Amino acid sequence: MRLFLAYVFGLLFHQLSAQHASDKNQIFHKIDSQMIVNPAKTRDLISFVEINYKNREVLNKCNRLFAQAYYYENNYNEALKKIIQTKDQQNVSGVVSYRNILYSAGIKKVDFGTDYNQNSVFKLNEEILKANELILLGRKEKAIKIILNILPKITNKSLYNYRDSFSFVLINLSEDDWITKSPEFRIPVLKILSYYPDDMGFDILKKKLFPANISDVWLAKAKKEINNTTNFQLRAIYYNFLLDYYYSKKDVSNYILVSNQRDEQIREKNKAITQARSQWIYLTETKHYDEYIFAKKRGIIILISIILLSCIVLILLVVKIRHEKLRGKTYLLLSDKLKNLVKKKTPQVISENVKLTLLERLEKLESTNFFLDPNISIQSLANKLDSNSKYISEIINTYKKKNFTTYINEMRIEYIKQKLNNELVYRSYKIKYLAEESGFSSHSVFSSVFKSIEGISPVQYIQLLK
Repeated sequence: MRLFLAYVFGLLFHQLSAQHASDKNQIFHKIDSQMIVNPAKTRDLISFVEINYKNREVLNKCNRLFAQAYYYENNYNEALKKIIQTKDQQNVSGVVSYRNILYSAGIKKVDFGTDYNQNSVFKLNEEILKANELILLGRKEKAIKIILNILPKITNKSLYNYRDSFSFVLINLSEDDWITKSPEFRIPVLKILSYYPDDMGFDILKKKLFPANISDVWLAKAKKEINNTTNFQLRAIYYNFLLDYYYSKKDVSNYILVSNQRDEQIREKNKAITQARSQWIYLTETKHYDEYIFAKKRGIIILISIILLSCIVLILLVVKIRHEKLRGKTYLLLSDKLKNLVKKKTPQVISENVKLTLLERLEKLESTNFFLDPNISIQSLANKLDSNSKYISEIINTYKKKNFTTYINEMRIEYIKQKLNNELVYRSYKIKYLAEESGFSSHSVFSSVFKSIEGISPVQYIQLLK
């Protein structure tokens, strides 16, 4: 009888557990299906899962989905906070998602640890991003070679991981009309598009990459979905498509309307990315500082433990000495040792003289155009000044009234402006060359920073000079 009851209760528990897991999987499936169209709504579902299914694997997946939803909404601030808080606990899917979000903000050098560098999914995503960089540089032969090598390695199981990195590739191909200029891209691009048949973003990109007769039914459906979506990135793809569509139809009024909407989108995205890059530097430095404080606290705990242990040893010694009637000098010596053990080191504070010395070194270094190094970081600058990143950050914030990223970007833009103003040959150079000359990693980042500082794009600035 007891065995029968145990079997019944065990069977009931198993069914409840299976039902619980099934409900969770259904919610995750709904999140995945709605993420592109309505990331704001999916955040409510993610919060529900996070509250009701508390285990490490589920929480890691929720963190990754939260960051992805914020990214699609152009809320880089919240996305980067989630990344910096949880990137050390992520599996490879989460790391790839975080990598793509940071890449979209122009943050391309991030160390996720050696564990992921050998993972096939991570390596394949890096190859896709490498191909995208080559497309931006106009090196189509190498880009097509990498893409053709990638496609046979893609599996249905891992498609979701490459969704964003493939979208970067297709967006850049569509902007420069590469399909028309380089027909060899046609077959691999169609292959990529076939991976995501029900994805609204890829459907729009297909219409832009391969213009054809577009039905009024499709246009109405797309307009309705875009009007209802909270996906900022999806709207940007849609507006770029509409510009080409209305241009081909010679529909001037709608072209101007969409052009204004797209320009507003670009301003919002550039502003969000600029803030995100500054915030990333702040968050990473804060995390390193917090880790330093934690290590320091742990050291203090160890020191206190040693002191307490020493105190116990000393007490035992004193008791033994009393029993042996050996007091006086021995007791005083042990007391002196105890006092030496409990002395505390006062933390060093940067003096005003040191601040002024570092400021003078920094201003001398500015004349060497150190800021043109594309790999310059606050740590490498600190090494040049024989100091540390915390001190240099404080000097820049205090005396330059700006953060490190803004400080470097403004000097780069001022440098290239001087070149454009004083050397006529620079006005004939391509934007890509001007970006490299002034230390930027890509022409798109250079253009967005230039416009955020000067209020106009580099092209418009050159036209005004001419």
